[in-house]
Amino acid sequence: MKKSIKFKFTLGLSLIFLISGIGINLLMRKVFEVNLENTIKSSVKDIMNNSREYIHYRFLLNNLPFNDESLDSLSFDILSYFTSTHNCDSQVRDKDGKIIQSNIRILDKKVTERLTKSALEGTVIITLQYGNDKAYATFAYPLYFEEKPIGVLTIKKNISELYFANRKLVNLITYSEIGILIIIFILSFILISKLITPISILTKDVKKVSEGDYANTLTIKGNDEISILSKEFVEMKMKIKEQIDTITKEKEKVMRLEKIRTQFFNNVTHELKTPLTGISCYAQILLEELNSEDEFKNRAINRIHMESERLHNLVLDLIDVSKGMSLTEDEAEDINMQKLLNEICDDMEIKARKHSIKLCKSIDKGYITGTTNRIRQVLINIIDNAIKYSHIKEDINITTLNKDGFYTIKVCNKGDIIPREIYENIFEPFVRSKNSSELHSNGLGLYICNEIIKKHNGEINIKNGEVIVVTIKFPSFGNILETTEIIMDKS
Repeated sequence: MKKSIKFKFTLGLSLIFLISGIGINLLMRKVFEVNLENTIKSSVKDIMNNSREYIHYRFLLNNLPFNDESLDSLSFDILSYFTSTHNCDSQVRDKDGKIIQSNIRILDKKVTERLTKSALEGTVIITLQYGNDKAYATFAYPLYFEEKPIGVLTIKKNISELYFANRKLVNLITYSEIGILIIIFILSFILISKLITPISILTKDVKKVSEGDYANTLTIKGNDEISILSKEFVEMKMKIKEQIDTITKEKEKVMRLEKIRTQFFNNVTHELKTPLTGISCYAQILLEELNSEDEFKNRAINRIHMESERLHNLVLDLIDVSKGMSLTEDEAEDINMQKLLNEICDDMEIKARKHSIKLCKSIDKGYITGTTNRIRQVLINIIDNAIKYSHIKEDINITTLNKDGFYTIKVCNKGDIIPREIYENIFEPFVRSKNSSELHSNGLGLYICNEIIKKHNGEINIKNGEVIVVTIKFPSFGNILETTEIIMDKS
């Protein structure tokens, strides 16, 4: 928690509360101290005024002159007055500061001399003395006659009740203040924790993102700035994740394309080399005339012709692949699929009969937009594959459905299950089985078909099993109806 925001906030608030508490407490103590002093001053003034009136009255009552000698005779009465009336001890001194009469039991000599000296000089000083269970206010004031001092009265009043009530009140306020500060601190700590927790969660999530972990879902409720920041961060994280996923996919695609390119180059080299080797060997034998038998010559010529045809077809397929099955060579047009499929099925029927296979068709009306020659190429290739890989005397079902904006073609045939390693890469170039009937295949047929279909915004799917189902879907726009324009003469 060191150096964290929570630590800094907690430390800062603690210092603020502590300093504020001490400051408020000192201020309150000062206020109560001043209030106590003012109360004592007020009480002292009352005592001074009442006592002067009493002494003046006693002088008049006893018909005594206002001088120090008369004060000496009335000193005992004065002490009794202070004891009974004001519940305080007192001391009477003459104008020279000598004690005439006193009932103060405990009195600091230095304090009384200082108070007496100040009183004779015309200044009243109040001295407060505090103990564990007692508090006293001691003061001295002069008695004048015709502006001349005749004596000094020293009063020691017990102010324990007032002082301890004041201190109790101060302590009560101090404890209340401490309690309030503790409650404020706890509430502030809870509030800070609530504010800091989302930041801590956000920090941990940022750290996970920096480590490449984007799976963690951050959930912070609320509409404050931190919640808004968290929501923006989640959105940013999702966008970064999408970008990284896109980059990863593109990287995988580039690596896959590089692998395919290498494999494609190796396969093309092999495919071109194989027929060329046969042609070269037989041509060399014929040129050298090492064998003049007519049968061998015929076989060599047939082999050269067959390999030339194979090489020719391979070159044509490679040209298609290199062009990317572009539709620019033929202009796109509206294709009547029912008519095109019937024509292709009629043409392929001849080949199917050679393998004792019957083509069963159920073809709906429908139109798509595309290049007729390319669509024909796809359909011939798919039906030809169905014939080559069907079991003898098994029917091939060709059905179509024009629905929901798509023209769907299904070609079903019974044959051997496609091997797993071939099925998983069936639309890749140069993928073919090891069957003897495939010796003259270059493995580009389905790859080219898939590319043509994609160029027409369609899709192809092959379901593997004892019954192999090839499904092709093209976007359809329904039947084309003839339209007639009628121009009305304005006249």
